Amino acid sequence: MNASRHRGVLSLLLLLMIAVTTLGAGLTIAAKPAIACSCAISDTNSSIAYADRIFAGTVAERRETPPDLSGLRSSADPVYYVFEVDQAWKGEVYETTTLYSAAFSASCGMEFVQGEKYLVFAKQGNGMPTTTLCSGSEAYQGTTDPAAVKKLGEPVELLSGSSPGTPGGDWGTLDGASSLLWWAGGALVLLLTVFTVIKAVRANRRR
Repeated sequence: MNASRHRGVLSLLLLLMIAVTTLGAGLTIAAKPAIACSCAISDTNSSIAYADRIFAGTVAERRETPPDLSGLRSSADPVYYVFEVDQAWKGEVYETTTLYSAAFSASCGMEFVQGEKYLVFAKQGNGMPTTTLCSGSEAYQGTTDPAAVKKLGEPVELLSGSSPGTPGGDWGTLDGASSLLWWAGGALVLLLTVFTVIKAVRANRRR
């Protein structure tokens, strides 16, 4: 096999690697444009009036919806959070409560960290409670109650079981799983292409 043919094969492999890397990176970070978040709620009293469910609980699970067929994700796409609730002050709150918020702060999404405890102000949304960056929800600092708790009055009784609207085991994808699937698919295509090229090179050498 002559030198020019070797260079052609190497160039083809390089282009394929660049294409797969670019595809994976694009699917991981691409996002549809969104408008900036603007909050109207300014204090605890406004948060209490806004919410129809107020509770304190720990994030047991976080799941996000997969990107669309083009590989893009909007900042407004919902992220679902499952809370193990310790205490509630307003509304019908279940021991296990699922709510959703927008994926990114640009769409007023509230980011909850798995394993952390929060005081949550939520409102009924599309089939389940929802909350936003503007609702007044906040993290606990150690075992100290947020100052807002003093304004909430007496706790209400928790409802047993899980809140209605909690999706089943096949809802959404685990955080980051969709990106891994795209990367795995790209890697498989690359491996198959390399295998085909190697077979072609060996066949040419036998001639």
